[in-house]
Amino acid sequence: MKMESAGKGIVAGLLGIGAVFLLPLSAPGNAAVKTENVPARLFSVRDGMPNLAAKLEAGKKVEIVFLGGSITVMGGYTNDGYVRYVERWLKERYPRAEIKVRNAGVPGTGSEYGAKRYDRDVLRHKPDAVFIEFAVNDGKSDQTASMERMVHKSWRKEPRIDLVFFYTLDKSHLESYRKGCLPFAAGCHERVAEQYGIPTIGTAFHAAEKINSGSIVWKTFSGDTCHPSAAGFRLFDEVFASALPELLRTKKGGFPHKLGKTITPNLEVYPPALKAKPLVSPKTFLFTDGEAPADVYELPLPAVHWVGEPVYRSPNGKILWRIECLPRRFAGKLDGSTGSDRSLWNGKPAEWFEEGHCFSGTDGMSVFSGDGKKGGLLGVSGSSVGVLCFTAPEKGKYESGRIRSGEFQMWANEGSTVAFSALKFSGKGDQGEVLAVHREVRKERRGISMSFSVELERGDEIAFLADLKLPEYIRGGWRNLKITAARKLVP
Repeated sequence: MKMESAGKGIVAGLLGIGAVFLLPLSAPGNAAVKTENVPARLFSVRDGMPNLAAKLEAGKKVEIVFLGGSITVMGGYTNDGYVRYVERWLKERYPRAEIKVRNAGVPGTGSEYGAKRYDRDVLRHKPDAVFIEFAVNDGKSDQTASMERMVHKSWRKEPRIDLVFFYTLDKSHLESYRKGCLPFAAGCHERVAEQYGIPTIGTAFHAAEKINSGSIVWKTFSGDTCHPSAAGFRLFDEVFASALPELLRTKKGGFPHKLGKTITPNLEVYPPALKAKPLVSPKTFLFTDGEAPADVYELPLPAVHWVGEPVYRSPNGKILWRIECLPRRFAGKLDGSTGSDRSLWNGKPAEWFEEGHCFSGTDGMSVFSGDGKKGGLLGVSGSSVGVLCFTAPEKGKYESGRIRSGEFQMWANEGSTVAFSALKFSGKGDQGEVLAVHREVRKERRGISMSFSVELERGDEIAFLADLKLPEYIRGGWRNLKITAARKLVP
């Protein structure tokens, strides 16, 4: 049985309940659609995917990117997920074409972060088509500007990139679909799609209809509030099977897309580059014995004092701080010894992510960021642990007496013991010595408050890192982190 046979049944069934699944083509710039009470449809063709269709039919190489949150991540992990399904569907129908489908999902992120990382995670692959999914993680926020930013970034770079928005399902969306309407975030996305002639696929519409009609129960679709089971993904796949032939049938030969008028007034597609501000160290600092320090070194705030290079230097050029990464698979000891074997680090500094205002790990997710007001956030991303290193510029006795932070901010509603540790590394040695460790059960919500003293030679390092022991889709970090190190002369 071919993959599209189930999809044809879906179309017939939805027509039987009065659903409109195919809209006439619309020119960009004519929309005046409100973001509430937007009708839910199985799919809307609009300008379709003419450029992808032309390359597929010619048997050429094509690059396709799926962008979204954790549902899209899962859509590439499981054989039933729509990322893998769409790839199989296309390869079956266009055997002469060389088809590459990439999964650019990042758990727990919405379209605002998607727009920020769009150049890095999508456009660098020179895609022919991009499927965008943020209807769940955008929640009840109006992210019209974020969706428009992605459209403008795409077509400024290459106007022949075909875009598709599609909508996944959260349990809270069922009432909207029961009324035949899109939930709020999806309604905002639909407004952008109508403005620019972008096709949309209402994958959630079909699943919600099944649940609302009593054909299936929610637990059949999902084991939580939004992440589909294998059966849930198959419902999504059926809609892709119905929509793709129509989207690929429009305007043979391809054509460049046009941007036209924006919905967002004065849309800022690319924000101005950040410029670092000078860091002014505290004027008063006393050791616990009352002695004044020779030098004071305060942790610079990312996106405020620390921009661009993952190494922060003193005014005379000496390295003071740097941010590196430990692979997540070596984390989770929670006794302070995580990261104590420096040979296990990934061997390169974290990368500065300009639009994200943060330093990111190997998976592109933040490991050291800041809000520019209260302090930095040192954390654990999907596959990386952020390691903040202080390098002693001179020999002396160093006291870190002002290590403070707010609570551990975690993406996920799961309890866990988390830890923050400080380790000493002598010179170029790989084995670290645990100086201090803070542990707490998440429900305690105490935040960090600790200090220590240690003698360091020039070039010795103190490494600070967050630690948790949970699956890779759980991430978090110590927010509002502030560290002040002071040095006194050693006789």
